[in-house]
Amino acid sequence: MKNIFIKSFAVLSAGLMLGSCEENAIEDFNEPASTGAYIKFVHAAPDAPAVNYYLGSTKISAVPANTAGEVQGIVFTGGNSIFPSTYGYANVAAGNQTLQALGLNNAVVASSSPTLADGEFYTVYLLGESSFENYVVEDEVPALDYSKAYLRFVNILQDDTHEIDAVLVKEATSESAEQRIPLGDNVAFKEHSEYVAFEPNGSYVVEFTVDGETTVLQATSSFSPIAGRVYSLVLRGDQDTSFGTNLYRDR
Repeated sequence: MKNIFIKSFAVLSAGLMLGSCEENAIEDFNEPASTGAYIKFVHAAPDAPAVNYYLGSTKISAVPANTAGEVQGIVFTGGNSIFPSTYGYANVAAGNQTLQALGLNNAVVASSSPTLADGEFYTVYLLGESSFENYVVEDEVPALDYSKAYLRFVNILQDDTHEIDAVLVKEATSESAEQRIPLGDNVAFKEHSEYVAFEPNGSYVVEFTVDGETTVLQATSSFSPIAGRVYSLVLRGDQDTSFGTNLYRDR
């Protein structure tokens, strides 16, 4: 098991690495301005083709055509393929929906029927190997608080029969000792922890262990959170080959 954990920690925005407080900075208008639900898409299936997402007959993921005018889609690039962007959501109609990921030839790659609540936020992960599915996660983003940052752990490591524990570790300095904050216990495939509040100063890593064991299988690279922001740390890949982590900003 240990050998399958290969270090790969991608930070999707330079802003994630800046540890300053935003309370007195230019205001970030990120509250919903209209009715409906809010949704983003992550292509997390290496074997799946490029896709576009539709709610009913309405195309949501409007990826621009290439210079030849050919239709493009969201492709897998190490878990970094996100629509509409590395930070943000598309505003869509609330209610019972038919959500489909269609290939560029309009073949159905994955289909689901989520109920999207008005004013709520969701992330859809495209998962699978020979067949594919939409894993829809509600992003229960905490209320804005500039005295804290928030992080949760999402497990989409395929073919993994283990439950994973994650610990957020604030690295020691000459003035303070190391601090360890449980991030998620017994998190199985297609499960996630709640958002955990922590101090938005200093440098942090996340350590992963198999539930019930003490050996650290992998630690992420160091990162510095920003006050008021909300993040998801996604464990992805395949236990038989390699795994990686991606840090996404939810607010």
